[in-house]
Amino acid sequence: MVDLLEEGALGTKTLVEHPEEAPQKIISYLSENTKAYVAHVLTLVKSYWPQAKLALLASGIAVDCSEDDFTRYRDEVEPLATEIIDCLE
Repeated sequence: MVDLLEEGALGTKTLVEHPEEAPQKIISYLSENTKAYVAHVLTLVKSYWPQAKLALLASGIAVDCSEDDFTRYRDEVEPLATEIIDCLE
């Protein structure tokens, strides 16, 4: 998230310009880490279930999934997600 300058190099940005970049850098950092976690979890799924068709997950939520069903599914898998994240840390 931090761009380091080489020793002796002068930065071309003012002190005001540096904080203006912060939101974009934070979003980029979070996006890259989320991709890494998702890739790791999908690799775990594939290692236990090689015939899994993971491409279906990339299409998003099922069209006929109600908000109540989605909430119920999320509540059901949340403890598993916590266990997976604990293993990754």
